[in-house]
Parts: sequence; structure tokens; C-alpha cells
Amino acid sequence: MRFLYLALPIFAALGASAKQNPTESGHTFPSSVIEFSGNFQQPQPPLLKTEFQTSFIQHKWNANLSHIQTGYIYFSPSQNLVRVDEAYKGDLATSIFDYTNTTADGLVDNTLTSFGKYPAQQPTVWRGYVQSNYPLFTEDILTAGDAVFGGLVRRTHVEGLVASWNIMYASIPVTVFVDGCGVMVGYDYFSPGLRTRVTTEFFNTVVGPVEV
Repeated sequence: MRFLYLALPIFAALGASAKQNPTESGHTFPSSVIEFSGNFQQPQPPLLKTEFQTSFIQHKWNANLSHIQTGYIYFSPSQNLVRVDEAYKGDLATSIFDYTNTTADGLVDNTLTSFGKYPAQQPTVWRGYVQSNYPLFTEDILTAGDAVFGGLVRRTHVEGLVASWNIMYASIPVTVFVDGCGVMVGYDYFSPGLRTRVTTEFFNTVVGPVEV
């Protein structure tokens, strides 16, 4: 029964994909932001809509691993929390990242509840400090970070063009992808210390307050 308690929020949330994507109207950009347009001028970084929930897929890799997972994320800056319901090779897990409790070097308090492959056993609960793959970006992360416009690009799971913005998040280079309405549709980053690449894509996003 506990297995169903964990699994149902994941698949119920994924089922929300039938809802209309509220960011669909935010994919238009002026010609002045097209790189080889004669009237190009670097735009001002936008403020982000940072309270939202979304389906996601993430791929993390380096010389020693290749890890692809999918699921549903709840971003709540108002609560300083990120919740990630995820599936990977038949395993289910829920992670809660508490950004009110971080270390001096940027590690985040993480509570991970995980199940083995079906049939489910008792859940395993682990808590510790981790380098989160799910940053809790602030509304002004691009403006405060003097983000550099990286051009208009296409992302696999989103229709139309989106803007890419390059920033330094702590000591890590991050590219944030934003539609014309200021809604994030994903981010990529490269971790120099671990020589690790991570790409994350959002889709079926619902903007607004969330309960974590």
C-alpha cells in the first residue's frame, strides 16, 4: 500500500499532461533577437516564473556513468523546497530538497525515499547533503547574474523556439532555456570538478503555487 502511495502521485501528475500547456502562448520573439538579423541587439534577461510543476526528463553522464530518469518536479521558492518524483529502470523514488538547509559549499539537505524494482519492498529512506541536480532558481537569477543571451534554440519536448541564457551558478556554467513568457523549459550544465554533463528538459508545465 505504501508503494501505491508513492507511485500514484507520480503517474497522476504525469497524467496531467492532457491539460493545456499554459506556456503555449509564450513562444514568439522579435526579429531583433535572431543572431544574424541586421537589427540584432542582445535583449535584457527576463524575470523567471519560478513557482511551477512540470514533467521532466534528465540525462546525466560522464566517463563512468550514463543515468537517464523521468518523472515530475515541484519547484516552490516560496517554501524553499523542490520535490522530485522520479523513475529509473523500474525503480521509483521521491526526493525532497530543502534549500533552507544548505552548507557553506552549496550542498543541499536531501531526503530520498526509494523503492526497489517491482514487487516493491519496504521503502529505503536516506537523508544527507548533496549537490542537487535541481537548482531552485530565483525570479531574478538571470538579471542578477548578468546572463548572456545564447540565441534562440529548439528543445525536443517543446514546440517552437525558446531563448537560451548563459550564467554562472556558483562555480558551474549553466544554460537556462526560457520561453517568451518567462517560463523555464529546461537547463543544461557542466560540472568541471566531476567532468559531468547534465541536460534537463521540461514539458506539460503548470505555472502557479504548488504544494510540496
